[in-house]
Amino acid sequence: MHTSFLRTLCLILILLVSLNQNRAEASPPVYSGSRMVHTIAITFDDGPHQILTPALLDTLDALDVKASFFLVGKMVDRYPALVREIYARGHTVANHSYWHNNSSLLSPEEFLDDLRRCSESIERNIPVRVRFFRPPGGNYTKNVLSLVEEAGMRTVLWDINSRDYTGVSAARMTARILSKVSPGSILLFHSGVSSTINALPEIVSSLRSKGFDFVTLDEMLSGYSALLPHTTGSESSTLARK
Repeated sequence: MHTSFLRTLCLILILLVSLNQNRAEASPPVYSGSRMVHTIAITFDDGPHQILTPALLDTLDALDVKASFFLVGKMVDRYPALVREIYARGHTVANHSYWHNNSSLLSPEEFLDDLRRCSESIERNIPVRVRFFRPPGGNYTKNVLSLVEEAGMRTVLWDINSRDYTGVSAARMTARILSKVSPGSILLFHSGVSSTINALPEIVSSLRSKGFDFVTLDEMLSGYSALLPHTTGSESSTLARK
């Protein structure tokens, strides 16, 4: 009787531990959209930048491409009008941290403060909730993924890195993208790099000729955004150095 009771109690405890572990484990980062659909999501990290972001927006307009911008909170506070302009032109606006520090090195409290502060800065300027987060440098831990998910966002990385931040030429950047692209690819660029702006026309033209359409992350991953009133103010992974 006593042995049977202890055995049952142990099984219950094991089950509870298992349930808690499953509940705590977050979804993995998103690296791409569906491989069955010929869509491409162009994404830009950092910024907004006072000179190059307007030039980038004009280029995207000329190409009739909607993209996704992962913005740094301190830059949002510096250039809020540019955040409103990015959104007004039909692009997705997302969270790239407030200070652009390595997320995997922050305490949970530091990371949450950084994450929330960036989202709040963005949401003071646009009428939609921030739904996507990209850790600076692609650095994250399992705990970071859990905290992002608990905050109601998804961690989005990429499957093709343009490496535009290394000073590579527009021609080499274009060749790199075209050699690696596949349906559902998420392309990583940076909004403060002039060679990226120069490379985009050839990249877009070549991919369109292959039957690809360009979409925002909202369109690729969910197809909608939740409207907000205007008054609404462990293991690590490193994919790239910024």
